[in-house]
Amino acid sequence: MQHTDLVPPPPSETVNLPLLATPSACIADFCLVPIGTGSASVSAEIAEVQRLLKRSGLVFSMSSAGTTVGMYHDMISSTLKMLI
Repeated sequence: MQHTDLVPPPPSETVNLPLLATPSACIADFCLVPIGTGSASVSAEIAEVQRLLKRSGLVFSMSSAGTTVGMYHDMISSTLKMLI
């Protein structure tokens, strides 16, 4: 592998994101990171996320590293907006 293989293409050759079709189904993965708090604990926030996801009807899996959500793009997108 040459060094030039690691260089990204110039902007004229990149993907035009507004023209990409939105997939009907997708997977999203996210995690909570406490910033500016007096504690590293996010257990209350994670419990609220779990309640919201259960009510949403989305397929999800929670682990110590984060939460993975899969289903229809529109459902995931609107649910994640509620978490922000």
